[in-house]
Amino acid sequence: MDKNPYAAPRAELKDLGAEERKRPLLVWVIVIFQALGIVGGAYTTLAALSGNPVGGREAAEYTKHLTAVDHGLTLAILAISTFAMVELFRLKRRSLPVLIAAFVLGVAIVAFSLAFRPEYRAMFEVAGYWSLMVGWAFNVAIIGYVWRLHSKEVLRP
Repeated sequence: MDKNPYAAPRAELKDLGAEERKRPLLVWVIVIFQALGIVGGAYTTLAALSGNPVGGREAAEYTKHLTAVDHGLTLAILAISTFAMVELFRLKRRSLPVLIAAFVLGVAIVAFSLAFRPEYRAMFEVAGYWSLMVGWAFNVAIIGYVWRLHSKEVLRP
């Protein structure tokens, strides 16, 4: 008896190599879209800090009421969002909770400002709230997609 029935097969297995993970196209789109938003947000914040606010008369009027805390919170959200985008680009799991945290913090700041700052409400009453709602819808869609990537185990630890 020259063959051991319990021996491992000797055939070469080609499909068990290291699986290459490709970045989904939508991840590229989201990261580029968010990067443009982050750069725009940083530019807008720095312009407001320098005394040349972007966004017309209403934005200029609103900017007069901003404090260092307001600018600090804006820059903090931009930093958190930047970290989330880098982690998403790297396909890391931690991108999901960081994206959610940035979104929740942003919504809380907007809710506080709408409730207690008439100059903030005035800025939206002229142009409408649609831009705010569209932005939130995009963020919820992005979080939903990243959640899906997480559940499909595309994101790595």
